[in-house]
Amino acid sequence: MKNANIFVDVDLTLVDANRNLLAGATEALTKLKDKGCHLFLWSTNGADYARKIASLYHLTEMFEGFSAKPDIIIDDMPGTVLNPFVFDVNAEESWPVLADRIIRKHID
Repeated sequence: MKNANIFVDVDLTLVDANRNLLAGATEALTKLKDKGCHLFLWSTNGADYARKIASLYHLTEMFEGFSAKPDIIIDDMPGTVLNPFVFDVNAEESWPVLADRIIRKHID
């Protein structure tokens, strides 16, 4: 797929439980953005929190938008909302390895 929209969670995905940026995250996000992916940061703590964390690590310009993670989704095409491409960075070797796998398998 080209120009993939990638939504990245904040807590325990971008940052750890102490709000430290996970190793390799900046490098991986840069790779995805350089391949034409549109990056968005979201959190159950809301859009302002997501933007605050991005700002803390000078990543604000990396993301096209900030959002609260949805609890309920209303859509005319509900089957397109739940995409099968869901990844857990904590189950991967590293952020960069995950980014490389996404690019190799899913990005044109």
